[in-house]
Amino acid sequence: MAPTIITPKDLTPEILAALSTESGYLELLSVPPIEFVDYQREFLQDTSSFQIYLKSRQLGFSYVAAARTLARCQLMDDYTAIIASYKVDDAKEKIRYVKQMYDVLPDQFKKNKLVDNATSIEFVNKAGRKSTGTRIIAQGKGPIRGKGGEFLDVILDEFAFFGIFDELVYESTVPAFVWVKHGSLTIISTPLGRSGKFYEIWDGAGGKKFRNYKRHVFYWWDFYRLCNDVPRARREALQMHTLERVEVFGTEHLQELFDAMDLESFQQEFECAFIDDTASYFPLDMVYSCVMDDEAPEGQQSEQDRLMAQGFEDLKLKTRGRLGAGYDVGRRKDASELVVLDDTDTAKVLRFMDTYKQSDFELQERELDDFVETCLPVKLCIDENGLGMQLAEGRRKKHGNRVEPVAFTNSSKESMAVSLHRDFEKGREGILIPNDRDLISQIVSIRREVTSTGAFRYSADNNEKHHGDKFWALALANWALNRRRSRPMQGRVIGESAASRIKF
Repeated sequence: MAPTIITPKDLTPEILAALSTESGYLELLSVPPIEFVDYQREFLQDTSSFQIYLKSRQLGFSYVAAARTLARCQLMDDYTAIIASYKVDDAKEKIRYVKQMYDVLPDQFKKNKLVDNATSIEFVNKAGRKSTGTRIIAQGKGPIRGKGGEFLDVILDEFAFFGIFDELVYESTVPAFVWVKHGSLTIISTPLGRSGKFYEIWDGAGGKKFRNYKRHVFYWWDFYRLCNDVPRARREALQMHTLERVEVFGTEHLQELFDAMDLESFQQEFECAFIDDTASYFPLDMVYSCVMDDEAPEGQQSEQDRLMAQGFEDLKLKTRGRLGAGYDVGRRKDASELVVLDDTDTAKVLRFMDTYKQSDFELQERELDDFVETCLPVKLCIDENGLGMQLAEGRRKKHGNRVEPVAFTNSSKESMAVSLHRDFEKGREGILIPNDRDLISQIVSIRREVTSTGAFRYSADNNEKHHGDKFWALALANWALNRRRSRPMQGRVIGESAASRIKF
């Protein structure tokens, strides 16, 4: 007996034909209905052997990537999908999306699950055979292993952020298709500088190399939640400057995002612009050489999980040297950043970082007091400019020399940036930071420019908008460790303390 198709649509020949497609299967059968926009439907249907998507953030590509794999698992008899993400947690999120969509499909028209865990899901063959079925495997940025079978679908999500692993992952992916009848490699990412494998493939500067990729680009104005008139914007937006198109086409949400970022970062994150990181004071390759490994064998802790603390009590237990902390008080959307470095005998380890978004000052004061009293840092440096003055002065009165207010000037910012740069130059022997997308992007965004007086200025953009909160919190934390005694900032680099150092 054929399964009952539960759908509010009349079962016309057109509807029945649509049910055999990825988008039709999910949109027509789901209750409540799943709805996709046009570029998502295009993505769902594409079976090209090589596809690359350059896209804005917040367009729902992670969700639709999960949707494509689920639909094909239900519509095909022999299918394997491997979704590789720049972080294991992001990979697990794809499996959560799959399960959410699976749960809103009618039982009569979906396969039974055979395997169901945090990183994979497998379905029984339509005939009930367990030996051949369909499956989705989510993983971090490790090598792609061939699985054999009829159809292998490999998706590399946010590939530009794979860092030093991008070449390894890519070189392992193409040979995986040898053992399947049909393979599809889909690369998706927001840009991150004019370097790395993603940029190399997209740019296609090697002539015939990578010419077999089907290329797609989608901007913020392709999505109705960010754009108030998508059809018109697709015709006109590219001929406008960013400021003009944001004003003309941006929704309130998009304009809030624009106001919270500097121009160059917005263009990279939402307008698919490859920013030349050679102008950065902290080039991407140098930063990635200091990033913790967040991959681990099954059942084991990654280096990042082992080194990073989840709270102040955990931070106290994991500390192996002297703690220095930096607190940058945000001027926008009430967001402030706390970064804590542990000065061990091997490197300065970023043990803890947290964002206090839309938090009132009383809450921030309590958090900082709790941190100082629990973890006893040798120094907590607080940005005292503007809104931070009261916060810094209050913590100084309460905790004495453990707290140092720091005025942000061109001179003090130069001292902090140069001092931090010296640690990054040493690689893993200088500093270790987590694989955090926003932190890495902000570090790379820092520019060193010459002012009219011949001095250097360090900022995240050319308009002196406040940006780079995480970077400056890190720079403050590093400065806290390099301070030998409490005294006003003099705008010169202070040598690192000769205090004993302990292994992490």
